[in-house]
Amino acid sequence: MPRRSLRLREAGYYTGDRSPVVSYKENLQRVFYGKRRRRSGPHNENIVEDNHCVANDSRTADRLTVGTQVSWPCVHDSGSHQPTTNGTQGTGVKLTRLPTVCGFSAKKIGIFLLMFLLSCGFILTNLKLRVTHQELLSLKQQLDMFVPLADMIPNFALESQGARVIQHLSSQSYWPGEDPGLIWRWMFNCWCSPTAQRRVIQGDSALRPGQCWCFAGEQGHLVVSLSHPVSVTHVTLGHISKSQSPDGNIESAPREFSIYGSMSKDEAGTYLGTLVYDPDGARFQTFSLSNPDNSVFRYVKLQTETNWGNVDYTCLYSFRVHGELPP
Repeated sequence: MPRRSLRLREAGYYTGDRSPVVSYKENLQRVFYGKRRRRSGPHNENIVEDNHCVANDSRTADRLTVGTQVSWPCVHDSGSHQPTTNGTQGTGVKLTRLPTVCGFSAKKIGIFLLMFLLSCGFILTNLKLRVTHQELLSLKQQLDMFVPLADMIPNFALESQGARVIQHLSSQSYWPGEDPGLIWRWMFNCWCSPTAQRRVIQGDSALRPGQCWCFAGEQGHLVVSLSHPVSVTHVTLGHISKSQSPDGNIESAPREFSIYGSMSKDEAGTYLGTLVYDPDGARFQTFSLSNPDNSVFRYVKLQTETNWGNVDYTCLYSFRVHGELPP
């Protein structure tokens, strides 16, 4: 018995005894097109056409039955459903093809854009962290200008706490002008020099120009008897800032200086380190010392090696010693 088509039956091509009025044979054909397009038949059959697979006309779709097997070299999407040729809804596959741009698939382009956006985000975050770090450093410097670290830790070279300057072991004070003679120099060293040396260990947070101790030349030293025997960990050197100086420079400020510690006056002292004072930094600058043995010292010697350009004298405004008491 010839095959019957639903479309032809509805159009009246069959007689009452179900024989066709017109007998013909339909063949399944495949035509190749350059572009993909969708076609809708009278029974809502959606056929995906591209450069690999396409039906010739709607009659070919009517001739396809459930048992017909056709090879379609296309990308399959198992989540879609195709209607079968008998008009009922059957389980099928939707034939799709991913678009390409310059030979790259949409998936590769998406991955590339995602990596590009992540890289941009990482770079921006890194720049923001650097800016934040610089702002924190600037804020720390401003805080050190108003609240120095030396004011928040114990100072064992403080005169009011019992520290003393060993005058005969320290350098002589600077005498401006010509030499007044032996007698006047002796009187000056006995009366004026101790007063000037004591200013260095009085622990004043407000530094004023001229209220300091000066010694001749670039090299000089100051020996301090600490208030307690301590294991020295830090020292603080203070000097007026450039903005406080009348001529805008502080050439008489110490540049390189060394620290020595000892338990008695006669000892040469243990070398604890050489440090550099920054003229553009804070007025009070605290330095960490290397004391791996945690040795305890009663006397500390400040040895100034060079200053910032003044060949006549060097000025010391404040000197503090920090550490830990022995157990």
